[in-house]
Amino acid sequence: MLKFNGKITSGLNRASEFMKKEIYASQYQEKLGYTPYYGTLNITLEDDVHLDVNGKLKKDLKIIHGNSEYGDVFFLNAKITNPENNISKTGDILFPTKTVYTFNTLEFIADEKLRERLLVDDEDCVIIELLL
Repeated sequence: MLKFNGKITSGLNRASEFMKKEIYASQYQEKLGYTPYYGTLNITLEDDVHLDVNGKLKKDLKIIHGNSEYGDVFFLNAKITNPENNISKTGDILFPTKTVYTFNTLEFIADEKLRERLLVDDEDCVIIELLL
């Protein structure tokens, strides 16, 4: 079981426009098993953790196919927990092939707005657990 600590950070508020693109939207139910809330919860990992998606985790990655303009999006099933109130939610960590974020920033999605579900704000700590 892989667990990581991180802090909530604000993103660029652009994920929703990409997530709504038909090239991706048509695949969510089949690939993820749910239709996600159109937006990501961004988490900056602590302790310089690097999720090696080209190494050990590669076999666990699933893919949502994009195109040459938007690129593919890989994902891993995971659980996010707010340790302050012990509220958890299962969802997925996205690894877009085209991104502006560094390796230590994760984009987490679920079928509802995670800030409201987990009762978190920027700088709040969360625990991410990969469900491999």
